Amino acid sequence: MPVIELIDGAKRVVISTHENSDGDGLGSEVALVAALKQLGKDVHLVNPTVIPKNYQFLPFMNTVAVFDEQNESHIQRLHDADLFILLDTNNIGRTRAIKNHVLELRDAGTLKIVCIDHHLDPQDFADVMVCISASAATGELAYELVREMERYFEKPLLNKTVATGLYTAVMTDTASFKLPKTSPRIHRLTAELLEAGVAPMEIYDSVYNTLTPGALKLIGLAIGNIQILEENAIAYLSVTQAMLQETGVGLSDTERLLEYLMGMSKTMIAMMFIELPDGKTKISFRSRADYAVNEIAKRYGGGGHRNAAGCTAPMPLNETISRVVKEASELFRPA
Repeated sequence: MPVIELIDGAKRVVISTHENSDGDGLGSEVALVAALKQLGKDVHLVNPTVIPKNYQFLPFMNTVAVFDEQNESHIQRLHDADLFILLDTNNIGRTRAIKNHVLELRDAGTLKIVCIDHHLDPQDFADVMVCISASAATGELAYELVREMERYFEKPLLNKTVATGLYTAVMTDTASFKLPKTSPRIHRLTAELLEAGVAPMEIYDSVYNTLTPGALKLIGLAIGNIQILEENAIAYLSVTQAMLQETGVGLSDTERLLEYLMGMSKTMIAMMFIELPDGKTKISFRSRADYAVNEIAKRYGGGGHRNAAGCTAPMPLNETISRVVKEASELFRPA
C-alpha cells in the first residue's frame, strides 16, 4: 500500500486538515497521531484555523500549531517533515497559508504529500491520493489505514486514544449514524471502537451538549429569520456579525442551526448564511434526494457531498443570499 510505504520511510510527519475544522478531520488527526506515535514517528499537528471549543476535549488538541506565517517555528515544522498527511479535504486551498509552503517543499523534492478524504472532485496535488467518496467519513478511511498499518508493522495500534478519534470522526460525519452512508460496515466498525474502550456518551456530550446561554439566544435570533420558499422545499437562515456579538458566541456555535431547517419534513434544500468579519459570507448546505447542493458550493470555491456541502462566497451577506437562493431555486426547474 503506497501510503504505508511512505509512512514507513518517514521519520517526521506533519498532519493537517481543512480550515474551520470539524469532528471528522480532527478525529482522524487524533487517530493517526496516536497510531504513528506508537510506531516511533515524530508527529506534529499543524492546522490552518483554531480548534472549535467542542472538540478541544480530544487528545492532542492542546498540541496543535495554528499555522502562522510569521512564526518561524511553524514554518520549520513543515521544512523538517518528510511526509505531510492532509485529512478530510481534497482541496489543498482549504489549508490556507499552509498550502504554498507544502507545495514548494513538494516541488523541491523534500516532502511527500498524502491526502486521505471522502469528498468529490479531488485536486491533483498529492503524491498519494486516497479519496473514496463512497465512504461515510474520512474516519472510516483512517480506520482502514490503522488496520493496514497493524498488519504491515505487525503491531497492535487500535487503542482507546485511536478509537476515540475514529469514533468522533464517524459519529459526527454521519450525524450520529443517521445519514444515508451509515452502512452495516459503519456499525461493525463502531462496535470495534467500543470494544477498544470508547465512551460514546462522553463523546456525544462533549461534541453536542455544549450549549451556553449565548448559544441558545443565537438559536432564537437565527430561527426568527428563517425564510421558506418553493412551497416549503427551500429553507434558509442568516447569522450576522451583530448577532454573534450580541450573543457572545463564535462560528462553532452555529453548527446545529441547519438541523432545525432539515427537521421540517418538506425541506429539500437547507442553507445557512453567516456574515464573516472580513465581509465575505460562509455558506453551509444540506439537501435531500438528488438535489446536488455541492454543485452550488463549487461555484464559490467550495465543495463537499451531493447532500452536504459548504463554501465561502467573496460577497457581502445580502448579495450572497440573493444570488445563492436563486441558484438553489433553479435546481427545482426542469433542465
